[in-house]
Amino acid sequence: MVAGSEMAAEWLAQVILPWVLASVMLAMGMSLTGADFQRIWRHPRRVLLGLGLQILALPLLAWALVLLLPLPPMAAAGLLLVSLVPGGATSNMFSYLVQGDLALSVSLTAIAAMVAPFTLPLIMGWNFELLGLAAQGFALPYWHTVGQLLLVTLVPALGGMLLRRMLAEATVLGWLPRVKVVTGVAMVGIVLALFLAYQHRLPALLSIETLAVLLLCMLAMSLGYRVSRRLRLPRDSVRAITVEVGVQNAGVAMMVAFAILQLPALGLVPLLYGLLMNVPVFLWVFYCLWRDRQLVAVTERS
Repeated sequence: MVAGSEMAAEWLAQVILPWVLASVMLAMGMSLTGADFQRIWRHPRRVLLGLGLQILALPLLAWALVLLLPLPPMAAAGLLLVSLVPGGATSNMFSYLVQGDLALSVSLTAIAAMVAPFTLPLIMGWNFELLGLAAQGFALPYWHTVGQLLLVTLVPALGGMLLRRMLAEATVLGWLPRVKVVTGVAMVGIVLALFLAYQHRLPALLSIETLAVLLLCMLAMSLGYRVSRRLRLPRDSVRAITVEVGVQNAGVAMMVAFAILQLPALGLVPLLYGLLMNVPVFLWVFYCLWRDRQLVAVTERS
């Protein structure tokens, strides 16, 4: 029974997951316009801050947790892998829910998705060496990984942008809500399916891996919030950066682990992250909505 479950999981991870990821990135590309990238030049400080926190600070934060917590080497590698992937449609959805700067969120996601195929395999190769896994034969073939990531991230995103330019914008905007729902449900579905297939191998809910995953998400969100507040950014930009730094596209990390490297043990922490990150993020959403209602009530009384 377990063998059959893992065979099904391998098929989901190696065949279905890349297609679902590509469809999510296609939907993201359909939501992008040239104005989203022009906005970078109008507000470069916000974009550079968000990218700096996500691309530079988040991996360092993950390394701090690896050094602090007694994680097994493969779990540590999985946590570091999560810190290297870009945000995704989920971060854009949460930015919308907290009434953050959605255009900033989408721009940060798009730029990170364009950079990640080149930076992730390079830095992850270094991480394998630092963790001592390279000596055990664990390696990430650079150009093969770049090609695979380009095929499921950048190419579909550019295809979505091209589709929007070729077709009437009203037509694409009419399709977009349904496309986002379908791709979002598909992504959630495959994460749940992989969870059910690998649940016998996942760490216990009360485990050091769970603590590491929750700490990474919460500390990353706290970092994004505090730094952007310290720099006196507008409230909607603060909320967008908070979400973008804290919410990573676990699907990309799972694809690297399950489909490219075919190492299920490496993909277990990203799978755990894909499930558990929703806890602190939804708490943040509820806090923001409560805070907004409080501000409205104070304004009405005055």
